[in-house]
Amino acid sequence: MPDTATDTRRFALPDGEIAALIWPHPDATRIVYLHGNSFNALSGRKLLERLAGRYEIIAPDLRGHGATTLPADPSRHRDWHVYARDLIALLDQLDDRPLVLAGHSMGAVTALFASQMLERKPQGLALIDPVILPGSFYALNHTPLWHLMWQRFPLVQSALRRSNFWPDADAVRERYGARPPFARWANGVLDDYLAGGLVERGGGVALACDPAWEAANYASHRHNPVRAAHNAGAPIRILKAGSGSTVRDVRSLSRAGAVITELPGHSHLAPLENPVACADWLAEQVEGFVSS
Repeated sequence: MPDTATDTRRFALPDGEIAALIWPHPDATRIVYLHGNSFNALSGRKLLERLAGRYEIIAPDLRGHGATTLPADPSRHRDWHVYARDLIALLDQLDDRPLVLAGHSMGAVTALFASQMLERKPQGLALIDPVILPGSFYALNHTPLWHLMWQRFPLVQSALRRSNFWPDADAVRERYGARPPFARWANGVLDDYLAGGLVERGGGVALACDPAWEAANYASHRHNPVRAAHNAGAPIRILKAGSGSTVRDVRSLSRAGAVITELPGHSHLAPLENPVACADWLAEQVEGFVSS
């Protein structure tokens, strides 16, 4: 029988370490699951535990998030390719069994970038509401106008206003628990998010993902996810949120061969709102990749 208990492993890179949760299964297909901006690997535990026992699961904390110690300097951040390079450095330290790249939001886009860079392609990509915006948005990122505009974006402003010190985890839980979007999350997900996303600091606790780094991710889009989809070299399956989706360029993704399914009644944070439905969809895609 496979070991369905989760372990934490650290992967050494030249500039620090990537921390990853692992549900081992030596004989099974490997799923590498990448979380979204400001979250962490543990925030996906309810989803990933539903897959453990059938597959080997590896869920890293991305640079600037969770327990990963890689440097995260907002002033130097321009695109999300850095996450793909980190992921490839992690994969280079694993055996070469078949794998599926999966992820949510920024993590889903990271999976696309990694797939186009990998010499040995994954069996498939299972992406939950990736951030795929119109081409004009990415073009604007390559102009001087972007430096004048990005601080006006609501998501950037919201992140930069966010408090990042509390006396303890209970204080964070009390503040977040009844507020959107946290109030819509499945039971236990907020606790997992806090367990993986808080660090001790100055006699209290702070978010491991500094709000300035979160804001930098919202503002750093000098990349092209649609081009990555065309060059991924693997089947792409996308679960699109029923409301507030960040999958805005459906036509271009379809031209790249992506198959898109909608999840009605859920927002961009669907993996946190309904981890069961997202896990079941992900398992269905993995089985399709393996059997094709």
